[in-house]
Amino acid sequence: MSRDAVAGVLRAAGCVFAEDEADLILAAARDAREAAGMVERRARGLPLEQVVGWAGFRGRRIGVAPGVFVPRR
Repeated sequence: MSRDAVAGVLRAAGCVFAEDEADLILAAARDAREAAGMVERRARGLPLEQVVGWAGFRGRRIGVAPGVFVPRR
């Protein structure tokens, strides 16, 4: 999937920062199939941090698994 295609799906799903999220998803995915699954989960409303598996905190990446509370900025 291209960045524009991913951003289009995310924008249609209501993601305000669709382009930034597309970049993060494409960087985290190991291949196109994984990227497509990640985009689908994000479009369903799963928090981005759970989709990519980490959250940024004070300049560090903290691993995130399902069920982990991720505070909003």
